[in-house]
Amino acid sequence: MDIYQFKTLMNKGKTFPVFVFYGDEEFFIHEALTAAKANLLKDKDPGIALIEFNGNEISGGVVFDELRTVPFFPGVNKLVLVEEGDAFVEKNRAILEKYVQTPASRAHLVLICHKWDKRTKVASLIDKVGISLECKKLKEHSLPHWVQTHARQYKKEITTPAAQKLVDDVGGNLAILDKHLEKLSIYLGEKTTIDERDVDALVGVDRSRTVFELTEAVAQRNVALALKILGQMLTHGEDSVRIISLLSWQIKRLWRAKQILQQGGNEQKVVSELQILPFFAKRFFEQVKRYSEEDLTKNHALLLETDIKSKTSSLSIPLLLELLVFRLCT
Repeated sequence: MDIYQFKTLMNKGKTFPVFVFYGDEEFFIHEALTAAKANLLKDKDPGIALIEFNGNEISGGVVFDELRTVPFFPGVNKLVLVEEGDAFVEKNRAILEKYVQTPASRAHLVLICHKWDKRTKVASLIDKVGISLECKKLKEHSLPHWVQTHARQYKKEITTPAAQKLVDDVGGNLAILDKHLEKLSIYLGEKTTIDERDVDALVGVDRSRTVFELTEAVAQRNVALALKILGQMLTHGEDSVRIISLLSWQIKRLWRAKQILQQGGNEQKVVSELQILPFFAKRFFEQVKRYSEEDLTKNHALLLETDIKSKTSSLSIPLLLELLVFRLCT
């Protein structure tokens, strides 16, 4: 069962006494939990019907007492949510196995776990009466298909090239992809199909603006500003590894522009070949003038070195990025 099949079950009003959502894709876990809450709580006040615990901090006795205690308000079924459920399950395995065999009739237990061993007895018992849903990260090649499927939630279709372009521009963070699909659906209004031009108009500008600001700060040798922009990119969910590829992408474009101009080409040829957006053309050529070929050669070498270190070094990638930006500026 995948997340969409699960949401279909929830939309049909199907209920279970126990739910387990596990895996490394937080966006899918959030989607599953949202669907479960909408189904189980319906129009009930969450302050009355929803009880939340942290599995690292709460004792099993408190959780199971809460599940067995009949709700005070008539017609209300409780949803008992245990986040960080791995530790909770490990500490209370025997009690949980016993509970699952005779679950409470007016309460639902939801466990959020990082890992879930389907071979265990408790997992087998839960699958008989409840549901366990794996929420794992998608492989890179699956992302465009996911974008096409997910766009239908906003009552839009997105072409295959546009879906691929969106992934190329935004990366593999599903939460960020979802936000861009939401923005695109609003931007398009009654238009039902998202194409590459729409992605360029709304998403490409966002990516170009951010990387432009970073490379511009580097070109000005403004360490403080460059580090500030880098921090903003990380805070807003830009993938650390992808920042390296974005910087490399921009350096290569600047390098190619310099080659075209040195070979007798004009700015219009550069704009055409590199598909520079009109909004950024003036600033792009200002950057081209600021960088010498020697600068670009050194920067490319630094980017390559950081890329290798990101895959082999014990240093955190954000720290490697800060060191990279500092060295690019100096």
